[in-house]
Amino acid sequence: MFNVVTKIISIVLFVLFTTSANAGLIVTSFDGDNEGVQDSLSYEEDNVTLTITAWTVSVNSDQEVISDWSLLSGDFGVYKGSTGLGVYSSVDDGKDLDGGSSDELDDLDEGLLFSFSEEVDFLGFAGDYISGNDDVNFSKVTFNNLGEIELEDVFIDRYSSEIFYTDFIGTDFMIWVDGNDDDLRIYEAAYIKVPEPTGIFLFGLVLICLSIQRRLN
Repeated sequence: MFNVVTKIISIVLFVLFTTSANAGLIVTSFDGDNEGVQDSLSYEEDNVTLTITAWTVSVNSDQEVISDWSLLSGDFGVYKGSTGLGVYSSVDDGKDLDGGSSDELDDLDEGLLFSFSEEVDFLGFAGDYISGNDDVNFSKVTFNNLGEIELEDVFIDRYSSEIFYTDFIGTDFMIWVDGNDDDLRIYEAAYIKVPEPTGIFLFGLVLICLSIQRRLN
């Protein structure tokens, strides 16, 4: 019986190790070639597809939505520059991810929606052109029955460095700014795959086998 349990533990540990090895850290960089304005951008690494789209909204200082989130397309959208990602939302707009004034609906707040093909733990992202008066918002996103964006777990990072640590699990996330002075480019994002239920089951099985082995000893 002891040898059987030992063999089970060995097999399960091997499978668990190989499963975990495939769920490593993924870092996607957005700097490099200037590709201009796009409706969306897609990246695929480790069998995870990341799609990025550009959105606008008007939010006041209390995080209350004044005008709904709107997807940009056509002449406006995600701006992929040599130093990272921004949003181009109007002919008078710059190419950075920038906010607007809540009392001026022609100067909207801008966001980048990061949509993953499977559940990930979004660990954080890096930005450029950040100054001491910037703050950056990060939220999990859900879609209601009408397909409209709803934000969950709003996280606000007052400027401290170019690295923003988030650590949220989900499939859709919004990086957005809502202040008239906020202005940045996103040049990197880091995330990991959420372990599959099979991996969790195997880990539990290892614990059971180890418990049996201790009793047999």
